[in-house]
Amino acid sequence: MNKTYNFFLFILLISISCNSVDPESEIQDPLDIQADLLNGTWILKDESSAVKDGNIITDFKDISVTFSGATKDGGNYATTNSIDANVWPNNGSWQFQNNDKSKLLRSDNVVLSISVTQTTLRTSFTIVGGLKEGNWVFDFIKQ
Repeated sequence: MNKTYNFFLFILLISISCNSVDPESEIQDPLDIQADLLNGTWILKDESSAVKDGNIITDFKDISVTFSGATKDGGNYATTNSIDANVWPNNGSWQFQNNDKSKLLRSDNVVLSISVTQTTLRTSFTIVGGLKEGNWVFDFIKQ
């Protein structure tokens, strides 16, 4: 009888533990995770962190970008101390391009390739036409 009781107790404990659901264990959308990482203010890492066609552009040394309201559906951004609105507009919106967490489509139709962690953000994009035409890379750190 003792073996049977232990067996049923064991089965009961297993079924209870299998049926318990941890609300924190719900799977989160990778785009929401990426958007959460973007939210906040990002400052240029250092004076050599704004590059056009392989050349350092120190004029952007004081730029900062703030992402807000970011979700898997996109969000908004605003810049301070951008020396050229053709490269970094004062503000706008963005969305993930084709649900790719490493591609942002800005409201000015510029596509940014991004790599983001909790403390670093790298953006690279191409400007077509005008004096600022070229391949741009910006390395930011979270403020």
